[in-house]
Amino acid sequence: MAKTVVVVGAVLGLVVAVLNLAGMWAALRLLSVHSAPDLPWTPLAGVVATCAVLAVTASVIPAGLVLRRHAAESAGVRE
Repeated sequence: MAKTVVVVGAVLGLVVAVLNLAGMWAALRLLSVHSAPDLPWTPLAGVVATCAVLAVTASVIPAGLVLRRHAAESAGVRE
């Protein structure tokens, strides 16, 4: 589950970045400015890694806390 969250977040971030860059590139083409997109790969990799760590942490800690209880306590059933 945590891997899915990380992958979905990374893909959504990449889609947003690509759409933003495509829009700027198209606007520059309308102004007859020819430019190639240049991405800062090191900061981009750092942001993706940070998001991955946060997503895994946010999913593992609550799951670990829930798994420490007995099933009857989680369901709200008294024995």
